Amino acid sequence: MKQITLLLLTSVLTLPGCKSNVRDSSPSLLNNGIQLQQNKVSVDGQHAKVIMKASGNTFPVEFSIRRAADPDQRMDVQGTVVDTGRGKVFGWIAKVNETVHSATLKHFPQLEVQADADQPFEVSGYASGESIGRGYRCGPISTTFTPAKGRVYLAEFQFVGEGCELHVYDTTQPQERIPVTSIPTVK
Repeated sequence: MKQITLLLLTSVLTLPGCKSNVRDSSPSLLNNGIQLQQNKVSVDGQHAKVIMKASGNTFPVEFSIRRAADPDQRMDVQGTVVDTGRGKVFGWIAKVNETVHSATLKHFPQLEVQADADQPFEVSGYASGESIGRGYRCGPISTTFTPAKGRVYLAEFQFVGEGCELHVYDTTQPQERIPVTSIPTVK
């Protein structure tokens, strides 16, 4: 009995280390408490802002990033994004979806991070979930681009048919979505 208890205790203690190839900076209920929205990031003269969103389906998408100047070059999980239907369903339904997903599941409508200007920045998205009678998995898809000072970028994970794509746009002027040259990373 003592051997079984020791084995179970060892297994429980080693499970959190299974994802050792990534860091995890994503919000959690234990670390961040109840959040009704994700923290916002501002743009300044030395940095850019990267917004990560999903569109085309309601499956959760986990986003990770890697900054070129970071001494720890493992991917850093930023959190999970869900398209809550804003602009497609009644506004109050989307707001309820966003509040419930944010407060309980830590799934946000978007994530925001600051990026070093003129340094390669890698963003990666991975979607998985279940629908009635079937599972879904797409990614991880990664792309690398070089942000410019004072700019705002949108990294959008798009569900397209049975697949998915990751595109980066310059959205410094909110009414414009200018495609950014990025380099897809094969994993």
